[in-house]
Amino acid sequence: MGTFLKVVGIIVLVFGVIFIVLSVIGMGSFLGMLTSSYPLPSPGEENFPTMPMPPMMGGLAWMGGIGGIVAGFGIIVLGVALFCIGAIYNDVKALRGR
Repeated sequence: MGTFLKVVGIIVLVFGVIFIVLSVIGMGSFLGMLTSSYPLPSPGEENFPTMPMPPMMGGLAWMGGIGGIVAGFGIIVLGVALFCIGAIYNDVKALRGR
């Protein structure tokens, strides 16, 4: 049981790190920028309209990235807690065997 908890803790820890990395990179804003439509100018129009800013460039959109990072740290803490519980379980089981 302790070894199982340690393995699950390591897997959760890795997912937490991946979650933080993806939050920092901002894959959501990148994909949102790719799927947004930009209007084309009408024929004969010389002045092109200004391009809209990506979602992470203005407003309070950066708070979503910070929330993702905080959630990633929460996942990392959960993974470390599971790993420690598994290690403690194995140590207690070994002490009872003596």
